[in-house]
Amino acid sequence: MPLLLLLASFTHGSEEVRFEHVPEGGVQPQVATTRDGTLHLVYLIGNPGGGDVRYVTKKSGGAGWSAPRTLNSTPATAVAMGTIRGAQMAVGKDDTLHVVWNGPGGKNQPAPLLYTRSLDHGGTFEKQRDLRADTQGLDGGASIAASAKGEVYIVWHGAPADAAPGEINRRVFVLKSTDNGGTFLKPRIANGDDPGVCACCSLKTFVSPTGELITLYRAARSMAQRDITLMTSTDGGVTFQHRNVGPWAINACPMSSASVIGAGAKTRAAWEAEGKVYTSLLDESSTALAVSEDKARHPALAVNARGETLITWSVGTGWQKGGQLGWLVLDSSGQATGRRGIKPGVPVWGFTAAYAEGDRFVILY
Repeated sequence: MPLLLLLASFTHGSEEVRFEHVPEGGVQPQVATTRDGTLHLVYLIGNPGGGDVRYVTKKSGGAGWSAPRTLNSTPATAVAMGTIRGAQMAVGKDDTLHVVWNGPGGKNQPAPLLYTRSLDHGGTFEKQRDLRADTQGLDGGASIAASAKGEVYIVWHGAPADAAPGEINRRVFVLKSTDNGGTFLKPRIANGDDPGVCACCSLKTFVSPTGELITLYRAARSMAQRDITLMTSTDGGVTFQHRNVGPWAINACPMSSASVIGAGAKTRAAWEAEGKVYTSLLDESSTALAVSEDKARHPALAVNARGETLITWSVGTGWQKGGQLGWLVLDSSGQATGRRGIKPGVPVWGFTAAYAEGDRFVILY
């Protein structure tokens, strides 16, 4: 029996990690926690080409999720197909909830970039807004980040309205609000000096514990080189710096996603490269650690009360194909432990999410 499966057989029954199905058989879960410990979960249901964003909550220490509600004010306007275009969520000033997702395009109609927010801790959500502006070619999923000061950043990739076709002409756009999502400035091109974005890959943005705006995206500077790139801004999204953190020589779009989380005063990321999941703290002194078996993708992160990190990912999933989930615990110093496992059950168009309950972890799939 392979070593990984032996480890799994000893750890599946551990109380350290608990497994939980997404409500309603939903896919592409994203979870966030507000200051009072309430968990907020979004996921997709319905037609993969045009379904709905659903939302539930769980109080700190609660036994179950609330009754589901639909966040998209126009029905069937969320895309699950491809596994990288679903909803992402951020908690901002006064525990405002911000949600963004890709909508379906139509004949002579570009795909919209849709956003909603809740100013009352998830009690109600505003009517969805299309914030795509005059950019074109929305494809890989957008991301959202927010700060306690009322800054909201929506980040996506596409092409300027007058750009020629081709991945080398794709850009990363950053849309900023300074009033907690009430209004947004014009989109700013963040990689004008470093063009090229892998079209069908999602990206991930995050406001770090030190206030930096951090974005991970897969570059496409040439057809055969698609490196995970770290883009940072220390001046609130005015200027940006870039460096590669996950090289991958591949002449194809892997339809990948990434994850970022605060780890004390630092920031940890996880991404896919060469068919494995890698993780690293996002500082120049840290090196990336491969944590998964082969055919691993779509990582998610959680940090518990002991400062340990759970990394979970999908195994063997693909276009219209479900698979397994894998997981590994890093100790508080970031070193891999022997606590890991693998489990079947990731649905078609699905991936995992994770959260902490004190010292324990929960994996949603």
